[in-house]
Amino acid sequence: MATTMEKDHMGTISILLEREINGFRASVLGLPDCQAQGVTREDALSNVQKALSKRLESAEVVTIPLDSFSLPKLAGLFKDDPQWNEFQAAMASYRQEVDAELEAEYLQSDQPSSVA
Repeated sequence: MATTMEKDHMGTISILLEREINGFRASVLGLPDCQAQGVTREDALSNVQKALSKRLESAEVVTIPLDSFSLPKLAGLFKDDPQWNEFQAAMASYRQEVDAELEAEYLQSDQPSSVA
């Protein structure tokens, strides 16, 4: 079932829907201050859609081309920095550590649990 927003703009938006003690809370992902509550799931979704529509009445979403940030000018910015190689090595080491932890968790979760 398409919402009004989806019909008008032919797009979708992701909503985090959470169960709470007194109902549900719906939050627009990427806009943490755009939230609404409702007694039912449908109420929360309807309320967050209204909140988002109200917010967008006085705002607009625009896109900016990446070349406006002069990304090519940033290339090589740190080539003469004496700490650059040390920084890269530290990042690589950290990445290997995180990858090893994730792999260990993944392998542990693949093990069948034994019932004693």
